Amino acid sequence: MKSSMLLKSSINFGKGEDNMPRLRELQLKDIEKMYEWMSDPEVTKSLAIGRYPNSKVKLEEFIKSSWTDKNNVHFAIVTDNDEYVGTVSLKNINYIDRNAEYAIAIHKDYWGKEFAKFATDMIISYGFKKLNLNKIYLNVISNNVRANKFYEKYGFMFEGTFKEHMFLNGQMIDLNWYCMFNK
Repeated sequence: MKSSMLLKSSINFGKGEDNMPRLRELQLKDIEKMYEWMSDPEVTKSLAIGRYPNSKVKLEEFIKSSWTDKNNVHFAIVTDNDEYVGTVSLKNINYIDRNAEYAIAIHKDYWGKEFAKFATDMIISYGFKKLNLNKIYLNVISNNVRANKFYEKYGFMFEGTFKEHMFLNGQMIDLNWYCMFNK
């Protein structure tokens, strides 16, 4: 069964009314917009994904694998007219330890417009209610002020910093780790 079919059956998926975002399964038609933001240095400068070359072929493979992957769930964040603006995910789902890693990436044209909050609400609810997770965690580059503020404001708990943990943009950088528990 496709992952978004599970989500639709259990959680309010968003109706896309009045310019409200919604989530849906990733589709092949999303490749162009996905490739656009993944090729934008302003978007990827703070993301590990920016370290690797991307191609439309790789994105097609990623989207197709998202339809059946049981260890990762990825959803398209779209506008009310079904325009792809980003992806929200739960990755590395561990059904025994009941945890997963949260990830989100949004096209810069939609930063600050509540798309991230909406998508986070939906994926957190999915993780806790449908997957019965106990913990959802994430890591973010310590100098990504915008993202760190978002996670703290949203209610993620700061767990600590891994010093010089990732090589990005020619230097070793720190990663901040956050989590949220199903309480």
